[in-house]
Amino acid sequence: TAGAGALQSSVQSSVAAAGGGPGGFFSQFALLLRRSWRQVRRDRATNGVRLATSLNSALVFGSIFWRMGTKQSSIQDRLGLLQVSAINAAMAALMKTLTAFTKEKVIVNRERASGAYGMFPYLLAKLAAELPVGAFFPLAFGAVVYPMAGLHPGLGRFSKFCGLITLESFSSSAVGLAVSAVAPSTEAAVAMGPAVMVLFIVFGGYYVNAENVPRAFRWINGCSLIKWAFQGLCINEFDGLEFAPSEAKTALGGGSGGKRGGAPPPGRSSDQRTGEDVLARLSFAAADGCSVGSAARAQVNVMSFCYLLTLHLLEKTAPKFARIEEI
Repeated sequence: TAGAGALQSSVQSSVAAAGGGPGGFFSQFALLLRRSWRQVRRDRATNGVRLATSLNSALVFGSIFWRMGTKQSSIQDRLGLLQVSAINAAMAALMKTLTAFTKEKVIVNRERASGAYGMFPYLLAKLAAELPVGAFFPLAFGAVVYPMAGLHPGLGRFSKFCGLITLESFSSSAVGLAVSAVAPSTEAAVAMGPAVMVLFIVFGGYYVNAENVPRAFRWINGCSLIKWAFQGLCINEFDGLEFAPSEAKTALGGGSGGKRGGAPPPGRSSDQRTGEDVLARLSFAAADGCSVGSAARAQVNVMSFCYLLTLHLLEKTAPKFARIEEI
């Protein structure tokens, strides 16, 4: 399409212009990487608050969903925990990026106007310095909430849970960069970012089944980072699980199922005995082509597109000055 062609040409021109500043691409990248790393290290107070917030959220969620068993009621609990975990990781990364990058953009534009460096080495150095540190907070969250809630045991399952949460955090940060690149101020970015994320949450696979999404909105469902994170987390959690049947009891107690106000007897048809039944109900079954790997690849696609879009927007909004001609 024309939009994709414009985006690609903008990226190519940015890469070509990267060596136009003093020292060429690699010198610019090395200098910008050192500066970005020093900035990350100096921001210890913010990182401390982010770590405390992540651990606090993990402790609260772990306490609410403490040691979930395999009862039928635990299915809803697991889905709720996985959804709020995805939202928590995305919002934390988004808000940090929105508030920080819009302020940094003012300095960057001033330096670019003087021809100090290209946008491509700047963005690459920024990501190389910040992503390793940014990965620590969702990993800390997962390390606490996973054993507390009693999610699907196994080192492989735990690793995939932490990997998906971390990847979603990166994707959300990329969305924040794209929003900040076009926002005229920090206040505007903070207003725009959550509005975008609300759409991603609504089409995140928990509130609206993918099969019931109207055709006009399916593109939102396809680019929702919440949806892909939630899908990957659900497959990782429910695949291979077995759940106990419902127990028969009445609302007043003491009676058998089947009376007015009582629950149906054990083994009722509405029971979901296996994790595969839950995934099929969510349209996340393997028969639909869903897997942890496909969900992770979709997250990478969303993240990559947002990085390219950020580069494109920053190039388009670069400060321009009229040439002063000699009379």
